[in-house]
Amino acid sequence: MLNLHLPRTVGAWLDRLKHPHDEPDLAPADTVLRWPPTPSRVLSSAERHAHKCLTKALALQHPKGFLLSHVPLHKLVRVPRKNSYREWLSRTGLLTADFALCDEHGYVCAVVLMPVAEDQVRQLRRRERLLRVLEATGLPVELWERGWQGDDDETMRRNLFHRAAPRADGYYADTPHAEH
Repeated sequence: MLNLHLPRTVGAWLDRLKHPHDEPDLAPADTVLRWPPTPSRVLSSAERHAHKCLTKALALQHPKGFLLSHVPLHKLVRVPRKNSYREWLSRTGLLTADFALCDEHGYVCAVVLMPVAEDQVRQLRRRERLLRVLEATGLPVELWERGWQGDDDETMRRNLFHRAAPRADGYYADTPHAEH
């Protein structure tokens, strides 16, 4: 029987003879050694500025609320599972909102998107799909222009939470369910 792998075997043997002290190849599954991770900057300078302004506006509306950045869409909305959730996730799984403003119980109150002026066609389609899903939820969605310097905090609060019901006297933020 003819061995067709003989030239490959001989080539590997000769290569080992030429370079006997080289390190062995890394295992293909060893991701950390092949791509050594390092910390990176999470927010750009425009996003850091937006984060500061949004934090102040959120503090006026929900003093114990919190601000999340780069939130995947599937964490912001719920969909009925009568259709395939896996299919929905494959269509929307990579979509992210730049900022989500949440109340003290973790419910999303508003979403802020920071579109990039020189977006490519594919990114524009993804942004339109994200807007379409978010608008269907009824959440207030604000588009933040990256060069914008901001208004006063009260104007920001009104713009972000314009659909929120006004608070009556006796509203207690940290007791969502009053005991009887």
